[in-house]
This record gives sequence, structure tokens and C-alpha cells, in this order.
Amino acid sequence: MPVAGHVGSDYERLRPDFKVIEDPYSGKQVMLVPPIAPDVALIHALAADPDGNVLTEEKEDDFLLAPASRVVIASAERIVSHDELRRMPYGLLVSGIHVTAVVHAAGGAHPTPVRERYPLDDAHLREYIAAARSDTSLKPYLDRYVFGPRDHAAYLALVGLSPQA
Repeated sequence: MPVAGHVGSDYERLRPDFKVIEDPYSGKQVMLVPPIAPDVALIHALAADPDGNVLTEEKEDDFLLAPASRVVIASAERIVSHDELRRMPYGLLVSGIHVTAVVHAAGGAHPTPVRERYPLDDAHLREYIAAARSDTSLKPYLDRYVFGPRDHAAYLALVGLSPQA
């Protein structure tokens, strides 16, 4: 995939598989990024239907990631009928043919936002960034937020997020 914005960045040094070429149409330098082929992709959807079709956020690349992956597990804010999914006013549909499993997980994108559901949790992200600086500081974070809560509902209660059906 051609990416114009990274020419001259550290990507050229750090990623020898990224190649810089001249764009044959504009004559400008462009970076070529090779395709990814993940074994497993975990994506979060705005909604899903029982057949595994999922509606993803337009600003994310999940609609590209899903077809490139061997296995796709999608968590979804809501499970809705196929007709309701088709009528939703925004989002990009990923066909169920690319989705291996769907899990209903309202609040599943936290601490990142989901449009019209919950905002970005800046404080939580800052806490994570600070904790991720070392193994020593990360362990208490993981114990509190990942290993501590007995289930997803307990995690949502811990972070003060009320799941919506």
C-alpha cells in the first residue's frame, strides 16, 4: 500500500521491508508498505448480527484487517437483527464470511471510545501509559484491571462504565 506521509521518517531505517519509490503518476516519493497477514485479529464492532456480519467504526482499519486475517474474533457493543444492522446510519460493514466468532461485549472497547456509547477515558489511558514504562509498574496495573476483575461486568464496574444493551 502506498503511504506518502512516512517518507523521510524513521520507518525507512526501522522497517527495511518498507520501500520508497517514485510514484509513477505524481513523480513524488512514496513509501510502499507490504500487506499484513495476521493469524488472528481481535476487532471491536459497533454492532453485529447473528450471522457474524459486523459494523465497524469508519475511522478504524478493522474493515481492512478482517479480510487479511486467518481468524477474526469480533466483540460487539450490541447484537442486532440483520435488517437493523443494514439500516444503521454510519459504520463500515464487514461481511460475516470474514468473521470467525462474535462476542457480545458492551463496553468492550474501553478505554478507547465508541461513538454515541462512551467517550475516550483519558485518565485510564494515562494510567496505562505510566504503568507500561516497566514490568514492575505494569504488574499492579494488570493485577487490578486484567487479572483482578472476575468478569467483564466487574471490570466495567471497576472503571465506572455502565454497559448499555
